[in-house]
Amino acid sequence: MLYNRELALFYADHDTKLGEALDLARRELEVRRDVYTHDVLAWALYKNGQAADAVAPMKEALRLGTEDARLFFHAGMIHRAAGERARARELLQRALTLNPRFHVLQAEIAERTLREIGPP
Repeated sequence: MLYNRELALFYADHDTKLGEALDLARRELEVRRDVYTHDVLAWALYKNGQAADAVAPMKEALRLGTEDARLFFHAGMIHRAAGERARARELLQRALTLNPRFHVLQAEIAERTLREIGPP
């Protein structure tokens, strides 16, 4: 299917069909091994309660240094769930610094999560 990555992201973002989101992301990674496909796989793993497994594909998504607030948001949430508070804080702050309105809902979640994590 042409839009597996986008559909997987939609499902994960909306907390619906999470198992299917993960399956779609894994299948897409077989075809497209790019930054955004690694990101969607990591996000789908995270949304399926597999934050520890999401760290490796998220690191791969960030490997090239792509400046994208959504990538940093996903990475921050994943690292927070994996217990890496300092890294989560850094990534969430980076997302909001890059674009404080990067997503209508997720920017607010990033701000709230930063407050919950607290200062360094």
